[in-house]
Amino acid sequence: MLVSLAALIFVVISCLKRPAEKTDAATLPDSVYLKLGDQLVTLTFDTLRDALTTAIGQQGFAYAVSFCNEKAYPLTTYYQEEGITIRRASDKYRNPQNIADSLESALLDQFRTAGPATRIVRTENEIHYIKPILVQGMCLHCHGTPGVEIKPETLIAIAQKYQTDKATGYKEGDLRGLWHVVFSKNKKH
Repeated sequence: MLVSLAALIFVVISCLKRPAEKTDAATLPDSVYLKLGDQLVTLTFDTLRDALTTAIGQQGFAYAVSFCNEKAYPLTTYYQEEGITIRRASDKYRNPQNIADSLESALLDQFRTAGPATRIVRTENEIHYIKPILVQGMCLHCHGTPGVEIKPETLIAIAQKYQTDKATGYKEGDLRGLWHVVFSKNKKH
């Protein structure tokens, strides 16, 4: 899987490096970006989930809050390449670095009305891969209902690390936010 991802990244980066040619990034079909975005998000999510599961196993959910505060952002950018960025965003964010921008907010609204579905959005200089993040059962220990799924020691850790937290009160299957992978069309490498 890593070999096929590396090959696909190479093809996309090669196209991004040749914006003047007919086969530049803008002419690649959405299916290429859907596949690459899916692979990047899967690798990123798996890396983040595995690290978080290890942290929880070592010292519990309250410790996982501290772990996320310090380590989650670098882990989500681990698979970025020049000309490709990866981020998570939400309008009910925990980390202020993950505040949804105008495009992300509009797509979150669309997901709420039309249902969550992965999308490709093309702008003048970028191709945006957007995938909804849905709450899984394990997430409720830190994002569920305070005093029900979220234990008091975890609530204390959240309050200490995230004074502006808005990321609780979710139920399994709720829309939590989105993955946003941006491919630059014109990036010179």
